[in-house]
Amino acid sequence: MPSIGSGDLSGKKVVKKKVVKKVVKKKKQDSQEAQALKTLKPTEPKASPQPEQPPQEKPKEAVAPVESPQVDKPEAKKVEDNDAPAAVQQPATPATKDSASKVIDMKHPHTGRAILEEPENLFTNEGREVTARVKVLGADVLHAVNVTWIKGKWNELTKGDRFEMWCHERTGEYFLKFRHPKQVDSGVYRVKAVSQKGEDECSFELKVGPPVVEEHKIEIKKGYVPDEKDIERDVDFRNRLKKVQKSINPLGSSERLKKTGHSLTRFDIWALLKTASTRDYDTIAFKYGILDMRAMLRRVSQLSKASTKKCPSFTQKLPETLSVNLSEKIVLEAEVANEQMTVKWQRNGEEITPGKHYQIMTKANKRFLIIDQASMADSSSFSCVVGKDITTCEVFVQAPPVTIVRGFQDIQLMSGEDAEFTAEMSSEAARFKILRDGNEIILNDRFKIQKEGCKVTLNILKCEPEDEGFYQFMTNGGASTAELMVQSESVIVRPFSDLKVNFKDTAEFFCEVNKEDTKGNWLKDGKPIKADDRVQIVESGKARRLIIKQVQDSDQAEYKFVADDHPACSITAALEMTGGHITVERKKVPPSIYLDHTLKDRAIVIRAGNKLKLDIPISGEPAPVPEWKKGPKNGKQIAIPSTGTRVWVNTSTEHAVTSLCISAAHLDDSDSFICDLVWDKKEHVEGADSEYIKRQELEFKIQVCNIPTAPSVPQVSNVTAETCYATWNPPSCNGGCPIKGYVIERKKTKSDRWIRLNVEPLSLLDFEARRMIEGTEYQLRVRAVNQVGLGEASEPSTPFTPLAPCTEPTGFRVSTTTDEAIELSWLPPLEIGAAGLDGYLLEQQMVGGNDEKWQSVNSNSNLLSNQLAKITLDKLITGKKYRFRLAAVNRAGSSSYSEVGPVVCAAVVEEAKIVLPRHLLKPVKVKVGEKLHVNVPYQGRPKPQLTWTKDGKELEDHVAIRNSLDSSVLFIRQAERWDSGCYDLQLRVGDDLVISKIEVAVIDIPSKPRQVKLVEVVGNSASLKWEEPNDSGNTDILGYIVEKRDARSEDWFVVYDKLRHKQCQVSDLVLGNNYFFRVKAFNEVGVGESNGTKDSANIPKEKTVYKKPDYAPMDFRIKPEFTQALNGRRIVENYNGTLSCALKCNPRPKIRWFKNKTEIIDNPKYKMTQAMGIVQLEIRRARVGDAGTYTVTAANELGEASCSCDVTVKEIKCITHICHVVLSPSAIIQKLFSALSKERKLRLRRSS
Repeated sequence: MPSIGSGDLSGKKVVKKKVVKKVVKKKKQDSQEAQALKTLKPTEPKASPQPEQPPQEKPKEAVAPVESPQVDKPEAKKVEDNDAPAAVQQPATPATKDSASKVIDMKHPHTGRAILEEPENLFTNEGREVTARVKVLGADVLHAVNVTWIKGKWNELTKGDRFEMWCHERTGEYFLKFRHPKQVDSGVYRVKAVSQKGEDECSFELKVGPPVVEEHKIEIKKGYVPDEKDIERDVDFRNRLKKVQKSINPLGSSERLKKTGHSLTRFDIWALLKTASTRDYDTIAFKYGILDMRAMLRRVSQLSKASTKKCPSFTQKLPETLSVNLSEKIVLEAEVANEQMTVKWQRNGEEITPGKHYQIMTKANKRFLIIDQASMADSSSFSCVVGKDITTCEVFVQAPPVTIVRGFQDIQLMSGEDAEFTAEMSSEAARFKILRDGNEIILNDRFKIQKEGCKVTLNILKCEPEDEGFYQFMTNGGASTAELMVQSESVIVRPFSDLKVNFKDTAEFFCEVNKEDTKGNWLKDGKPIKADDRVQIVESGKARRLIIKQVQDSDQAEYKFVADDHPACSITAALEMTGGHITVERKKVPPSIYLDHTLKDRAIVIRAGNKLKLDIPISGEPAPVPEWKKGPKNGKQIAIPSTGTRVWVNTSTEHAVTSLCISAAHLDDSDSFICDLVWDKKEHVEGADSEYIKRQELEFKIQVCNIPTAPSVPQVSNVTAETCYATWNPPSCNGGCPIKGYVIERKKTKSDRWIRLNVEPLSLLDFEARRMIEGTEYQLRVRAVNQVGLGEASEPSTPFTPLAPCTEPTGFRVSTTTDEAIELSWLPPLEIGAAGLDGYLLEQQMVGGNDEKWQSVNSNSNLLSNQLAKITLDKLITGKKYRFRLAAVNRAGSSSYSEVGPVVCAAVVEEAKIVLPRHLLKPVKVKVGEKLHVNVPYQGRPKPQLTWTKDGKELEDHVAIRNSLDSSVLFIRQAERWDSGCYDLQLRVGDDLVISKIEVAVIDIPSKPRQVKLVEVVGNSASLKWEEPNDSGNTDILGYIVEKRDARSEDWFVVYDKLRHKQCQVSDLVLGNNYFFRVKAFNEVGVGESNGTKDSANIPKEKTVYKKPDYAPMDFRIKPEFTQALNGRRIVENYNGTLSCALKCNPRPKIRWFKNKTEIIDNPKYKMTQAMGIVQLEIRRARVGDAGTYTVTAANELGEASCSCDVTVKEIKCITHICHVVLSPSAIIQKLFSALSKERKLRLRRSS
């Protein structure tokens, strides 16, 4: 583990070699347990989430025991996991005396103690981080405190993935963080602190419990909680919206067009078309409203031809191109060479006649064509003609951008229905585009576009869910976006509702499906219904009927129709019976009312505006008289007449039925109704009591239901880029029945079409509206739903606009720095959004200060102006490091921060760096007595501070230090052995500290080897062995030199000059002699002293008799053989030539020469020689007749050999002939000798 408290920023480890006496202090186990209980406090309930704090940079690992303003890391908590459940938290117990004694009095530290505050016992759960803290005694510059963390007895911890270590040098605090601890990490840990005063040690215990299994908590949120499908739809909505926003840019996707399209009114269309790519032509034509792009391209191609044509009649031509807006003034000017020249003006090759539209003027040599108000017809080629010379100007008239008078509106429909988007433009002759999700629509049988004048219609036939998306209508002057929402087609098109029928009546449930082949099942209370004589199931086309005849009490239930293959598509309704039955009694009995008992405690429900007729069978002899009243039994009652206009009573004595009739039900009709039967009081009835029943009454309730009234105006809050939060109050009247839920609708402010946001009614009084387009103004309204239907809509909410914060500012950097100020500059955010940019929030932080909080640059916390792009911060501390962060702020909030730093406040800033040359990276070696000169380059500003130390101590007096602006020199005039060691160079620039280490070794020759011994003597060889010298000269020993000496001589002879091993064997000693041996060690400095053997090695001499061996005689004879054959020669006439060949044979052969197979014998013209195996034939003063084939033969007693060559002779005839014709006889002879001499020199040069 690298020593904490001393180190090297360059990556080298600084190792302090110091021998310290170990002092180990034992701690009681009881004190540890008590301290562990003290740290385990019960966890309080988790508080509300606090705003996220800016991340703080971890401090660098301490590198030296000096005071350095490092970044302070927040103090580690005793137990960082405060979120652990109560099951794993231990109750707190009072601290014992032993645990309290762990904190030492700072005013009176114990003598010899290096640890001031010992770490506390820790407890955590598996996977949850925890940090241990120890405080040590502060150290001076030269004496660092080395802190080591150890588990158990020997396992030293190192910094890595499992453990994190850092320190605060100013406070002397050291921290150890356990990252993702496991249960096996439980145990006793020790902290060892080594200082100048000695070594101190303490321990603490870590307990790691089992991992905490978090239970699934019920998350309660206010309002609607989206499910996975909604989240997927949100993601799809954002992706489609990004494509739409990208396509709205009128310049398209070309980056070059985006850069150059800054001004739409003063833009040169000709310069753009010259450099545009072919894939940008359509985009340019759409932006500038060019209807015939091919004609424009042909005009562009003619520009290059006209520009190269020379026109001597014109000293100044017309401008090559010109771009103007509609109704602007056009002035074309040309200058002719002669004032008397007559010019003609043409448009597209036709001569222009002056008039109201065209004005032709002449002024001296200048000719003008003036158009006061440019029309679209003036987008042509204008030419000025003088004779055959012509100059042309291509004019483009830019029409005003086409705006959208009425754009697309959102559409919400069912699958299979047709959608129609309609837009209206400001001009008929205009180009437009219709896109879906950023891509242009491809027309087919389902997608059709119709244009009538300024009106454009997009028809989508039989919409499918895949057709959902954003549909855009774009012109070069605007864009309109609308959303198409397609809901899945419902299998049941026309549902049925609850039925209430009288006994023995017929009940019929009717519904309609979307397709004739749709099958389904009828269920009664969840069980399938079987058809019989009384229950019929009818399927006719798309109609599905369930008919129940002669309704009985057992028929009351919930009936359900479920479509096959669509289990989610079903409809449910209930059947209730409201009538009674008639019982006719002829004899005299008390009056009775026979009504179904199921009406007891029930209410007759009717929708407002409907008719109600309630028939009640009655009986009695004589016939009773019914009396109807409205009101509670114990309250105020109102008699119901038999001749009312809306509510009346009808009694039929013949049919024994009394009826209550309501023609048009009102909500006020919801009340209790009582029917009394009055009988003759004077007659006595058989079987009756003394006081017989004079009156029988029936009480029942009628409930009139209507759609609910409108809820309150929704209040919109928490508006973001895509969502908003709406709340409202229930309606004042629920329509006589409970509210089932609410339907929320949305529309754009400029549109009249409302879009439903929720499919199922929402039971809550708040809702989060999602998937809205940023920058578009919306309104919300709410409808209440009860069992009758959808209620009235509330008043629209106040218009609101979804907005999003800006992106972070770009290009945030430091422009210039001085000793007291820093200038910052930035660029606006890439995406500002519809909310605009209100200003910037700039904050600063001093690195290494006591308080590293972010502080606003403005004292009053006001925002910087949105027009500001740079700022100068003055009154800063020279040499200190600062961080700055900048955020863009608008109505939607603040963006994320762009940070820069740390930045040093100085005019010239150079990072502290020591650049060690390559030869200083390895130990520097110098011989004893020579000078030591170490030059270390460095860089760093402002105010670099250099300090040299040797092995952690100050340098001695004989060591000289010379510092310059860019280097530091350590110099010793005469180096001694004790000058060897590790020299540290510390460079401090502001808060940065860099340390480099240089190893210096003063070297000398080695001492003599030790214990040189003669091990054994075998034959004429001896074995030696020795040990290395006591002093190697402070460098490696390169080898040993072994020498021998005859006992009779004083001269030493080298046996081995470079032997690396400490043993050898000396061979080839002379027999009969005695030898002494000595060994020397040598290193890179030189050869050291020698050490020899005390005893001599005696080599005994053996007597030997030489016997001469017998060898067989050798035969050196060989037959002739030409090793180099004759080569063909070309000899100049009157010159000598030599033929040579090489011959190998023994004994000496007889040589014979032949010319053309004729032997040459004693001919003075030829000279034959043979010597040292070379055979030659010299031809003297060759003539033409000497040409031929020459053969040489060699023969001896073993054989014969021959070789041949061709010889040619060159004649000299032409020279003589020329000289005879031109020169005199004397000149001819002179020229002849000159030519022969040149030919001879040429021949010698060739032969060489």
